[in-house]
Amino acid sequence: MTIDNIKAVLFDVDYTLFDRKGVQDKVLEIIVRKLPNLFNAIKMDSITAAFYESDEIVTAEFDAGAPLEGLRERRSALFLRALGLPEEYTDTITRIYMEEYPKLKAEVPDAVATVRTLSKSYKVGIVSNSFADVQYRKLGTLEILADMSCVILSDETGLRKPDPEIFIRAALRLEVEPSECLYVGDSYVNDIIGAKSAGMLACWFNRDDKKPETVAEQPDFIIRKLEELISICRPD
Repeated sequence: MTIDNIKAVLFDVDYTLFDRKGVQDKVLEIIVRKLPNLFNAIKMDSITAAFYESDEIVTAEFDAGAPLEGLRERRSALFLRALGLPEEYTDTITRIYMEEYPKLKAEVPDAVATVRTLSKSYKVGIVSNSFADVQYRKLGTLEILADMSCVILSDETGLRKPDPEIFIRAALRLEVEPSECLYVGDSYVNDIIGAKSAGMLACWFNRDDKKPETVAEQPDFIIRKLEELISICRPD
């Protein structure tokens, strides 16, 4: 199955182009190294588990409608609390995380090559639920920011996936119809249902062969590797 009438390919960022978990693992190692006395008696496995548990909690809160503001600090506080460490280090953990996180290049396999190949034939853009201060830096670190014809972020628009309006905002910015866009993302609810509700074609980047969280909308395409987009889109 191929596409003949699309003019734009839009991407999610985290877990689609940027390996968020891989970077978080590296940042946690840096935090532990910078605060040896705080984490001295705790095994790295326990530290990692506590952080990801905290991250899952605040992500679920955000998906349920919580504002972005304060989520980073809440995650750091929950992380310390889970390890039985003083929450007075909340600001320190958050500061180190924010200093180091956007610096680290962690490309999902084939992400950069795929984006650059598609950008030669299509308008390419981003629609992401995240903070502007890190998403632009991630794209810059991956060296694909210049390839983007638009970057639409929840932090800047006040909209968030799966609201179809944030996808429509991207189509308007690109001066194309939603039906002329293909959206690619890893989240079934935020990306697939959101894009389909906006009238776009949707490609589910399902690396781990997950089961759909709902059958309300079906993706037009399912891929396990980003390079598969090349055969779907057939760029010139």
